Amino acid sequence: MVALARRPAGTVTLTRSVNAPALQAYAAWTDPDLLGRWFAPAPYTAERVEADARIGGRWRVDVIDGAGGRHSTAGEYRELVPGRRIVKTCRHQGPGQAVSGPQTLVTVTFDETGPGSTEVTITHEPAVDPAEALRAGWEDCLDKLAALLG
Repeated sequence: MVALARRPAGTVTLTRSVNAPALQAYAAWTDPDLLGRWFAPAPYTAERVEADARIGGRWRVDVIDGAGGRHSTAGEYRELVPGRRIVKTCRHQGPGQAVSGPQTLVTVTFDETGPGSTEVTITHEPAVDPAEALRAGWEDCLDKLAALLG
């Protein structure tokens, strides 16, 4: 179950419990092979994934929509604490567009709640318009992450 909380100034926060230790959940966010298996909300599919998981390193996920259009999400890692926290910038590019929209900040925290169980919390700020689409996309991705981690 995804828990949703809205913070002031358009921030969207979601929490999801996954059946994995915190380090394994963290790896799913930083290993390009794992990231490509869940970081694309339906009906999109990940085509190209890059993750240079170090402070100042770049990340990028290119997805293909149902009509064959390419969408890219990319940014830079600002903070990486294995098994605890990831902070990265995020910017979206739609089909045939240059990088568009504001740069946002995504913070992911991992709270191990028991053996093989972790709460993953995503805070995306500011929430880009439409915020409901952003929320729905994250919910779908979190469903895929939970399925990947068993």
